[in-house]
Amino acid sequence: MKRLVSLFLMSTLVVGVVSVASATDQPLKDLPFKERAAYTYNPSLKKIELNITKDHKLTTTTYNSTYVPVKDVFKASGATIKWDGKNKVTTIKNQGQELILNFSGKSIEVGKNQVVLPQEWVQLKNGVSSIDAFVLAYIFEVAADESDQERVDWEEKLKFLDIKETTGLPGLDKYMHVFVEFND
Repeated sequence: MKRLVSLFLMSTLVVGVVSVASATDQPLKDLPFKERAAYTYNPSLKKIELNITKDHKLTTTTYNSTYVPVKDVFKASGATIKWDGKNKVTTIKNQGQELILNFSGKSIEVGKNQVVLPQEWVQLKNGVSSIDAFVLAYIFEVAADESDQERVDWEEKLKFLDIKETTGLPGLDKYMHVFVEFND
């Protein structure tokens, strides 16, 4: 009987270890976009240092969240940012096109020159419209290859935002350092 119990416990341990190992070895390409973005850098980081460069001027701001306010990202770019409280929508307009952050919980019709970000990439908290910094860094990452077609497609769709490139650097200071450079 002891032998049977020992064999059962050992087989349970082996199955448990194999299950955990296979979960952590899941290829990045099989993960949802937001998770791929986080795993590209370091998903355990929960604070962001956002560095915005426009016209050779650098602005640095830190956040105790992985979400950064869109006004802080885009105010230097010259884009127009509008909040529609009735419909719970933030619109970022640049070069005749619009990026829409929909917080209504309802689906919205997209016009010809509009792009709506997935709801899991954005957050409305205390009246502030924010975007996931890992996603932002990943879409325009200067060091990215072309193997993630979804990333390439988003980069093309959002070209009108005038972001030249981004870089994401996980820091030993437990901050994810996101560098966003706009075209001059």
